[in-house]
Amino acid sequence: MDKERQFVSQYPQLGDLDKVGIVERRRIFGEVEATIPQRQLPSDVNDSTVSVKEFTIRGRDGYDIPVRGYIPAASAPEAGRPLLIYLHAGGFLFGDLESGDLNCRVLATRLNISILNVGYRLAPEWLFPHGVNDSYDATEWAAANAGEALNCSPTAGFLVGGISAGANFAGVIAYTARDAGLSPPITGLWISIPVCIMPQAYDLVPQWKDQLLSLEQNAENPLLTRKSLTDIQDLYGSPPGDVRISFLLNENHKNLPVRAYFQICGRDPLRDEAFLWQKLLEKHSGTKYKIHLYSGLPHGFWRFLQLKASQEWLDDVVEGIGFLSAPQDADTSSEIGLKVKGL
Repeated sequence: MDKERQFVSQYPQLGDLDKVGIVERRRIFGEVEATIPQRQLPSDVNDSTVSVKEFTIRGRDGYDIPVRGYIPAASAPEAGRPLLIYLHAGGFLFGDLESGDLNCRVLATRLNISILNVGYRLAPEWLFPHGVNDSYDATEWAAANAGEALNCSPTAGFLVGGISAGANFAGVIAYTARDAGLSPPITGLWISIPVCIMPQAYDLVPQWKDQLLSLEQNAENPLLTRKSLTDIQDLYGSPPGDVRISFLLNENHKNLPVRAYFQICGRDPLRDEAFLWQKLLEKHSGTKYKIHLYSGLPHGFWRFLQLKASQEWLDDVVEGIGFLSAPQDADTSSEIGLKVKGL
């Protein structure tokens, strides 16, 4: 029995996800999570190490986007404190500001960066492109206002990132910001288990057929299956060939951020999309990269804290975003490359 089967055998409910609708799927996840240890705020992170404030940002259609800002108590570096736009996971359907709150507190404290956590609108109540528009509008606001509002200097480091659907939004934002000439420019991307191209759009890129094998290899894996992706596509309401979701379809991959940190799961249907985008970024934009590859583990495994890799996951995120937020003239050559993690 391989690692993935050992993992799934502990939670037989996860084998039924493709047999139920999205509401029941959410109930199953909640049932499983109620039986497992929950991640706790580390002892070095508390109300004295980071201040948190909630406010709203007015979106392009007049909607007030809820956001949460995190400002470290430590003095800002002489060169200025970098900023991270944090976009939570949830398959475009679930999640909120609370989803990433612990992560944001840890990252702000340990890396001395300011963070804007974005509560973008969710489908099916708010169909595509509301969620990605909210995320970009918050990023655009931050470029102009975060320096004063969050005591940071985007010119010292302007990072955008997230997990799963949030990583998809970060990818879309990278291209949108480039094309709009956003100033200051985005300098780093945190791309964790990303959706880069929807399955229904694979036929549009036959030249990459031999590089996109994980969708079939991992079609029946736990936590995210090929059918799950199709269901999400239908509920989100996006045309699969639209570059505002399938951003790999952009024809031009030049002038994108200079650093990228990827988290990729070996048993994820989305695995090969992430590897392909990393190659495109390196080839066309010269993007320096850091990858943590979680061998034998499925999409979003880190909620299961009994796994050694799950216990290390947040430290990995700190390490990766530390790579992104390092001064642009810093020597990061020793950090570049791929590191394989496991159970």
